[in-house]
Amino acid sequence: MSLKHGLLGFLSGQEWSGYDLEKLFRSSIGFFWNAKISQVYRDLHTMEDAGWVVARDVIQAGRPNKKVFSITDAGREELENWLTDYSIENDFEIRVGILMRMFFAAKRPKEETIALLERFRAACYKAKAALGGISEKIEACGTESMEILYTKTTLSYGGRYYQMQIDWCDETLKILRG
Repeated sequence: MSLKHGLLGFLSGQEWSGYDLEKLFRSSIGFFWNAKISQVYRDLHTMEDAGWVVARDVIQAGRPNKKVFSITDAGREELENWLTDYSIENDFEIRVGILMRMFFAAKRPKEETIALLERFRAACYKAKAALGGISEKIEACGTESMEILYTKTTLSYGGRYYQMQIDWCDETLKILRG
């Protein structure tokens, strides 16, 4: 998946500024897809050049003017193609920084690796709790649209993912501590 397709997905519902899109990524799908503000703007300009989005300036009183983007018919077509023309193989290409560090951890003192795993496990607990907070907000809405259903399934995946990492940390720490 590319960031561009995530942006198109959000823009298919309404227009957004680059800043708002970055906040939206962080608050909704940030647990499985990161987007830095510089990447968002770079891709929005690339998408504008491709004809997938158009921008318009919004004049604001008392605040700086902003540029908002909306999806075009060509952008909707690209999003539709991306949603339907899917290759599962791409989902098995992973990059996990903690695993790269663990692979080479023998080059460092064991105590440092234990401390790293404890910090990582704590971060996983925190991230999992944040997903639980999002789930509670969704449940409080009381609506059951398809969008809510799909959001719940991605949150379920996220919770299981973080729990798997916590379990792995616990097992690895047990081994390292002997």
